[in-house]
Amino acid sequence: MENKNFSANEVKEVSLQGCAFINESINLFSFAPDDPVPGQVRRFRSYGTAQQMTDGTFDFVAHPRIRANSLLIKKLAHGRASETRDGAIQLTLKVFKTEGVNISETILKEAVVAAKAIREYQLKR
Repeated sequence: MENKNFSANEVKEVSLQGCAFINESINLFSFAPDDPVPGQVRRFRSYGTAQQMTDGTFDFVAHPRIRANSLLIKKLAHGRASETRDGAIQLTLKVFKTEGVNISETILKEAVVAAKAIREYQLKR
């Protein structure tokens, strides 16, 4: 639920005092303010870069998540053939060594299937 106390363009700088908890074994950082006040800050969840210095200072910079905008041409057992946002044709194959298959033959067979699908795709455009 989004906090309605803030407008979309409002920038608010808040200084909070509290206690930070660090668990290095699971890379966990948590902060608990001394005086929690509902609505004091806007809640968010984001991908980003967290950095902790050796003296304990900590900062976090949020990064927008860029989602793929590719168009699927052919789904394969170990990957996909697709047209990317910038107009390129891309073939992605991933075969695990633990699958018990001949990896080079598997990649060759799926690449041939993908090439045929890409040819059909190009002929339709």
